Amino acid sequence: MPGSRFHRARVRRAERAASSLGHGGINLVPLIDVLTSIVFFSLVSYQGLLAELTSFDLALPPVVVTAQQVAAAQPEHQLALLLAVRVQADRMLVEHSGGGGYRREIVGLGVAQLDTLQALMRDIHRQYPQNNDVLVLPADDVSYDDIVHVLERLKMAQFPNVALGTRARVGVPGALTAAGGA
Repeated sequence: MPGSRFHRARVRRAERAASSLGHGGINLVPLIDVLTSIVFFSLVSYQGLLAELTSFDLALPPVVVTAQQVAAAQPEHQLALLLAVRVQADRMLVEHSGGGGYRREIVGLGVAQLDTLQALMRDIHRQYPQNNDVLVLPADDVSYDDIVHVLERLKMAQFPNVALGTRARVGVPGALTAAGGA
């Protein structure tokens, strides 16, 4: 009987060694299948989300030219109108260089004011059909949603070349003198 006892202990040790080595007897194929399915459906869902986003074709702001360059330019390439829409937190300001200069203020950023902006921009585009450029200058405190609404209305007003510009940030005057005096 001592031989049989020795044999059983040896078999138990071999079973324990086999279970402690490697992956421990866990089948990894179902886990990999589930993870692959999750990745696939995540990618499909993400692509559907991207298709719903709105995109805009934005152009660079107009380039400043000198008098010599204007004289040398061909008439069909000359910019007939400099048109800008300044967006502030509580109003929009439409300015253009035609007819000795034009400036119209639209108070508010609601739906009615955006409709007014769109109608005004259509009128300007009818008056100057060769002009397709407009520059949008948002203030620092304007929300991103308001800027997107203005860009959408300009697109609906048939302006294909919309440039989103920036203006120089104005520093707080008291901060500079207080920092310099301390």
